[in-house]
Formats: sequence, structure tokens, C-alpha cells
Amino acid sequence: MKKTFVTLLTILLPYAIFGGNLVMLNYSGQSALEKLFSSPNLEIHYYTDSEVFATTDAFDAQHMVLIDEKAFSQCDFYTLVYCPSEQQKYYLSEKNYNALYSAANYVIIRGGAVPYKNDGAVAIFNKSARLPRLTRNFPIVTEENPVIREMMNQVNTDSLEATVQFMQDYGNRMWNSDNAFACSDWIAGRMEAMGLEVEQQPFYANTWFGSGNAAPNVIGIQRGTKYPDTYVVCGSHFDSFSYYGSCPGADDNATGVASVLESARILTQYEFEYSIIYCAFGCEEMGLFGSEEYASRCQEQGMEILGYFNNDMNGYLYGDQIHIDCIYPNSVEPIGTYYMNIGSVYFPQLPIRHVSFSSGDSDHTSFNNNGYMGIYPFEDVDNYSPYIHTAEDLIGNSVNSFEMSKQYCQMNIGCLTEIANPVDEPHFSCNPVRNFNIETPYGKELSSLLLTWEAPEEGSSDTLTHFVIYRDSEAYSTVGKDVFMFVDSITVGAQAEYFVMAVYGDNCEASSDTLVGVGITAVAQMEDVQISIFPNPAKNLFTVVAPNLRQVAIFNMTGQLAGVFGTNDSAPYPINIEAYSPGIYTILLMTERGVFREKLVVE
Repeated sequence: MKKTFVTLLTILLPYAIFGGNLVMLNYSGQSALEKLFSSPNLEIHYYTDSEVFATTDAFDAQHMVLIDEKAFSQCDFYTLVYCPSEQQKYYLSEKNYNALYSAANYVIIRGGAVPYKNDGAVAIFNKSARLPRLTRNFPIVTEENPVIREMMNQVNTDSLEATVQFMQDYGNRMWNSDNAFACSDWIAGRMEAMGLEVEQQPFYANTWFGSGNAAPNVIGIQRGTKYPDTYVVCGSHFDSFSYYGSCPGADDNATGVASVLESARILTQYEFEYSIIYCAFGCEEMGLFGSEEYASRCQEQGMEILGYFNNDMNGYLYGDQIHIDCIYPNSVEPIGTYYMNIGSVYFPQLPIRHVSFSSGDSDHTSFNNNGYMGIYPFEDVDNYSPYIHTAEDLIGNSVNSFEMSKQYCQMNIGCLTEIANPVDEPHFSCNPVRNFNIETPYGKELSSLLLTWEAPEEGSSDTLTHFVIYRDSEAYSTVGKDVFMFVDSITVGAQAEYFVMAVYGDNCEASSDTLVGVGITAVAQMEDVQISIFPNPAKNLFTVVAPNLRQVAIFNMTGQLAGVFGTNDSAPYPINIEAYSPGIYTILLMTERGVFREKLVVE
């Protein structure tokens, strides 16, 4: 989702100087997380469901834990190593690492660090994290789409096993090894043979195991026919890791790559309205370096990614019943609910549960940290393969159920295609508003924001019914389909995120871009502009005087548009308000000099 800051934001924020101390703060609940992200004294770099890691010059010992002074001055990044407290002795030893902070299930290291045996290292970079934002609602699926079921039925366990076997046979796919580079080339060749637009994205990694060029990410794009620049993404990592000896990485993570390639093999036989991206990331095991490189670039380029579906370890079946543990933070609950919805319709007998995982991480976090909604379907948080990161991560003992891998792949296909929409199937589709904009009218007192937009383009699947204005991701107000403006009061110095949702008769919804509005006191340009409204208070009639007046808009106390009056004159302009209820109204005067704001009391 693109974020555009309104005029004067750069004037208001030069005093919010980032840097200083690296700190950890605990929080509880999504609203508390939103407040931390909106704080001008914090730059958040990474977050979990209960903690944020940020830099600040305003250290508060009562609410913050100090991790490192002069953050990032001695290193390019920190590593959060997931490791139970009883196993942290190795990391806390000064001869091994300069450990800065330890908690019950992780240690913070300055610079790179070797992952703990059974998974989990995340690099915390000197860049701002972003909260995931919902750009378009995920479809609500009530019955199977026969075309999508046909796609799911084409998943072949022999095909999955062949990919895992081929990658296992490398014996070692460490992030900077020749085999890892060869594997990247092989995956790119597979994607090119499917007709995808293929890129191998190079990147540099600075790890505990040395620094240098990593085996490049592989990105394959299947362009949509209607919305080629809006994407749904699935991905996996192809590197492997072991403390000693070979690291064949059959379950971690040849099974994930197999799911992505098998999904691409099948879906490239069809056309979709939205584009699908298939990813294979390098250097995941060292701290999610590859996926961070790609997701960060997506964010910088303003790519609209509707959702990311991670594929990492799906071949080790514990017990007799195939099941899925779906890992995601509370901040991306909509995509998690969507995944459960797909499972309930296409695989109603398949147990799927939402879990929080405090012993490891994967590439979905890179997307979440860059403002995109991503989830991680996983084999079992309590009983995943005990052979990963060893020479025994092989088909047979570590990958013991390709039937389970098949169902994970089928779920991946279902999630991608219900969003991407096969072109030969009827589907609700609707257009967003155009030219959404936020202005800050000049006023004498409290700050206000004027939200304006234009009607959506024609061609939606049903008739437009109304617009919903969202403020900080929550529905804030509703206006009719013929209303194209809204006024909101905002405290001077505060800021809020807004987007406008166009709602149609078939319940299809389309969101505008998200804009950030900032509360300012804008009186400077009023000094030489003669503007007045009288009488005030008024009862049945009031008059506006303003030079080059073009339009007068009246809003009630909830920001709803009460009336619009057009003129093209500098003469006094009378307005009849006999039908208006008593109360306080906001009057916006559109002139050639700008938009000006006044208050009117109606008796």
C-alpha cells in the first residue's frame, strides 16, 4: 500500500530525531501497538506480538529496557536468536558473543550470530518497520470454485518428491556456497521454463559465517490480465544450514520450494486477473536476509501486495492426522482468517489452528515488517522435524509424508487463486475511488483535514452504494455514493492514516491508497485574505464574503457533508440554512487562494 504524506509533514517532524538507544518495550493489544508506531519518539525496527524493538533519544527506564547505547554505531544490524533460556549459556559467554540482552526465549546479539540448533534467527536492521495494512478485503469464500478444485487436484506427490530429492542431492545449500548459487540458477531455470518473468535478485549479507554475495533470490511473476500491478505472493527459502557436516535440508526447506514450484507449474496453465509472484529466497537461515531484501524493495517501490503465503517445512508428519499450524502475528489477523476460510471450504476435515511461535521465524516476517500481510503455515510448532539443521534432514526420516506436503501445496494454491481470480470464472470485482487527496484548510483555531476523492471508474461488477472513510484502519464514517468529500478535526501535532473504501451492491469493496493527514495550525496565509461569514450565530441565513469564491461546503459535527453551494464571484454570497438543525458546523470556502475553514453556530 502506498503512503503519501500531506504537505508540511516534513516541517512538523524535524524534531523527531531517531537513533540513540536501542530499547525493548512490552505492549498488549493491537491498539497499544498502533500507538507505539505513531509515537514521534520511537523508530520501531522489529516487533512481535508482545514486544517492539526500537531506537529512541527519549529513554524511559520505567517503560523501556535498554539493549544498546548508540544503536547501530558498532554494527550494521543486531540478531535476535530464538533460544530457550536453559540453552542460552553459549550465547551469553563473552568469548563467543557480545550478548546484549536475554529473555525467556531469545537472546539479542550485536551483529551476526549462529542460529540455535532447531531454528530461529532474525536480523534487526537500521530501518523503520511498518505495520501491515489491508489494501483490499480478502474474499469470503462460501463454496468451492470448481476451476480451483481442478487446479488443486493436479498437485502431484511424485513432482513434489522429485524437487525435494534434487535439492537434497546438493548435500549443502549454505547461503554463500557454490551449491546455493547453483540451486538459485536451477530454480530460475524451472521458472523460466514455465513462462514466468524471472529475476535473480543479488544481495549482500554480513553474517556470523562471513560476509559477501549471497546466492540470489529468484522471483517469478505471472502477470494478471486485469490488474497486472497488483500482486498476491507465495515464497520459500532454498538455503540450508547445519552445525556440522552436510546440510541436505530436505524438510528445511526443499519441501517449501517444492510447494512453490508445483503451484507455479499448475497455475501457469491458467490466466488470472491479478498477478501472482513466486519467490525463492536465499540466506533465510542467517536472519531472513533474502526475503528482507526483496520485501524492502517492494515497499520502497510502492508495490501493492494483497497477501504473502510462506512455505517452509511441510513434510514431517507427527502423529496420524495431517494438520496445519498457521503462524502469524495478531497485526495480520485478516489474512489468517482468510486462510482458515479457505481450509474450511476446501478441506473441512483438515485441522488448522492459529498459533504464536516463540521458538523461530521465517520469511513472512520480512513482509509483515515492511507493511504487508503475510502468514506461515507450518507442520507443527511443538513437534516439527527434529532432524532439521543436521545431516539427517533427508527424505524418509525428516520428510515422511508427501501426502501432507500435497495438502499444504493445495492450500497454497487455493489461497493464491481465490484472490488472483481465474479469468473464466464470474467474480465480484470493483474499482476504487480516484484521486484521493487530503488538504489542510487554513483556519483560525483547531486543525481540520479535508478529504476529497473522485468517483470510481466504470466497469465494476455491481452498482456503487456508498463510501466508508477509514481512520487508522478502523471504519470511521459513512457517506453516500454521491458525496466526494469529508472533513475531520484533528489535534495539532497529531497524525492519522486515512483511506476511502468504495462499497458496491454485491458487497465488493475497493480501497483507495492510504494517506497520512497531519494536524497543523495554518493561519499564515489568512492574514492578507479578507474572509468573513455573518451573522454568526445564524438562524435561517448567513452570508459568505471571500475573494474569488468558487465553492462553499458545509459539514456537520461528525464530518458529514450537509450541503455544497457553487459560485463564481467575490460578492457577498447568501446561503439558506432554514432546514439545518441547531449545532456547530464547519464551513469550507474553496477559493483561488486555497481552502479556508470557519466555524458556524446554527441556532
